[in-house]
Amino acid sequence: MIALFELGSHLVGWIPRPISAAVARVLGTLVFLLVPRVRRNTIANMAVVLNLPPSDPRAQDLARRSVVAFVDHVIDFLRSFRLSQADLISRTVGVEGYEHFKALHEQRKGGIMITAHFGNWEWCGGLVSLDHPTHVVAETMRSRAVTGMLDHVRAKLNLQSIQLGNAAREILRALRRGEYVALLADRPTPGRGMQVEFFGRPAWVPPGAAALAQRAGSPLLVGGMTRNGDGTYTGHAMPPIFWDRSMPRDEAVQRGMQQVMWDLETLIRKAPEQWYMFRSMWEAAD
Repeated sequence: MIALFELGSHLVGWIPRPISAAVARVLGTLVFLLVPRVRRNTIANMAVVLNLPPSDPRAQDLARRSVVAFVDHVIDFLRSFRLSQADLISRTVGVEGYEHFKALHEQRKGGIMITAHFGNWEWCGGLVSLDHPTHVVAETMRSRAVTGMLDHVRAKLNLQSIQLGNAAREILRALRRGEYVALLADRPTPGRGMQVEFFGRPAWVPPGAAALAQRAGSPLLVGGMTRNGDGTYTGHAMPPIFWDRSMPRDEAVQRGMQQVMWDLETLIRKAPEQWYMFRSMWEAAD
């Protein structure tokens, strides 16, 4: 699998970006048109983002552009396999809110870095890991070969993988060593987890990030990377979320997770077409 991925990376590396962008438009549009579940869920999600009915052409167009952007992301992910960390820095043209990350780091308590299926989340983790030990909570794929390939790519970015199934203990250990843990928080869990407000609607999400951070006394910080038209990236960081130790634990975790989702909403609004949510985000919310 890794050998095939390396071959694909080399092939993509020879394709000029305008051509690969055109390929992404064609393939993404075909997926949008030919896979009803992806089309239906993405339109429903983007309608909420825009506060429009799913029948509105603007919601449908944004949904199509999101699928196209995801194909473009996959192609860029293949490209990034061949990039060094110096290349990573050179293609990052700015970090909006860098002072927030600096404030987090100055606490020397580690922290949980949270993003969404948005922009290029692997790139985001790679930037943080340049000079800070960073662990990535990763969903275990059905294919062990795919899981191994993704772990190999993350290792090239100085990221250590923590598999989702047994993550809690390893996350706590990393936080207590003053290290960072990166994870995705926009994973819908209909009817389970914690109910929060997201784009003005109730949604169910896992509360683990806030619960573990509160337990370790480590801050949370939401951030992400948006891909620019020329193939460069811009980083974004929100103000860190610190804990009020006088507040009851359950209330603190609820407030922390709610702030995370509001910050993710702010992040997604910067480039909603780069939010790759092809599952129903709000399906079973009360």
